[in-house]
Amino acid sequence: MNDRKIVFIPAPFFPPSAMPPAQRVRLLVRHLHEYGWKPVIFTVDQYYREEAADPWMVEIAGNAFEKIEVSAWDQRKTRKFGLGDLGIRVFLGLYRSMLKQAKKERPALILYPVPPWYIMVMAPLIKRITGIPYAIDFIDPWIYKTSRRNFKSVASQRIARLLEGRVVKGSSAIFAVSQGILDDLKKRYPSISSLPLIAVPYGVEVSDYDAIPVQPKVNSEILIRYTGAISENMLIVVDSLLKAFKKLSETLPVRVIFTGTSYAGIGLTKPVLAELIAKNGASDFVVENPARVGYREALEMNKQADMLLLIGDTTPYYAASKMMGLVASGKPFFAWVHADSFPAQFLEELQYPHRLFFQTGELGDENKISQLAEALSYSIQNRDRFIPVSLENPVFNKFTAKAMTKTFADTFQKING
Repeated sequence: MNDRKIVFIPAPFFPPSAMPPAQRVRLLVRHLHEYGWKPVIFTVDQYYREEAADPWMVEIAGNAFEKIEVSAWDQRKTRKFGLGDLGIRVFLGLYRSMLKQAKKERPALILYPVPPWYIMVMAPLIKRITGIPYAIDFIDPWIYKTSRRNFKSVASQRIARLLEGRVVKGSSAIFAVSQGILDDLKKRYPSISSLPLIAVPYGVEVSDYDAIPVQPKVNSEILIRYTGAISENMLIVVDSLLKAFKKLSETLPVRVIFTGTSYAGIGLTKPVLAELIAKNGASDFVVENPARVGYREALEMNKQADMLLLIGDTTPYYAASKMMGLVASGKPFFAWVHADSFPAQFLEELQYPHRLFFQTGELGDENKISQLAEALSYSIQNRDRFIPVSLENPVFNKFTAKAMTKTFADTFQKING
């Protein structure tokens, strides 16, 4: 047992970044000290990141952690050679710094939140040299099905299949945002079934919403917003959604705005939905702003909307990082998610009324699209009678940031003996 309850967390994405991995880690560091753990964050200066900075993220992360900044290759130079992945650019600086500090401070364990996935390749190396155990937190799976056949996509998946097994087999615990990710890992590597495998969906810091004022609307349109990236596996889901909105637009003055649909950094964003919007004749009432916005700005935009959207993808393991935030916001939202996913299970348990679930084979089916249009119409027309989920609801309370952190801390303690 290590009496020094220190956990190292390599987090290339960390406030002022507002990317999903940064959100996950900032929720952890806000509460780990309450369970007796001192987090030490290894990250990079914002200069080496490609997403916009959000100073508010620094404020709400608190100060109950130590932060060490490491060197990284400058993307302004590496992009000339087609290299942008932050996990690769930070690898050497992160490895050297963590190894040095691990020998000096002897933490109880190291937690690797991924993506960026390449950072976890160093985990067994540092363990072999120092003997310090490690755990992995899969925010997204490294190995996944894709229809993309370009060189980068093919090479990335081949590297993942080559390296992932050795890393996960050497870990002391594996966390993931959904049970589906863990189930896929067990299928690939049956020997890890003896490890602690813990599904920990994204939590939410309810206090984030206290500081966000409601801005008045400037027109009478029914404003519906989705804020977040659109992945390859979401495109067919959005296609059915746009078809349903097209039906609705004939009778309701809806305006649907998608913001932050691209994963790309500043100056690299391109529209993701332009083809689908045009194909479905939705250009008159659907707008796409592909550039990502800061966390506070996203909350401000969402507060102004009449209704928000929660959109799933074709995989049952998709966990929808924004779901708990939508519940905590008190705003009406409509959920269109995979029937076998965690969001569907959660909303079912919550008995949330404004939702429709799908199986992948139903996407594009005319009957399902009509059903979706009817469900959307009902929710939109009854939005003024929306009753927010109580923040004291025990189903919701299992997924606050503090509850999420306790699950991590309890597992850390078991690893530490």
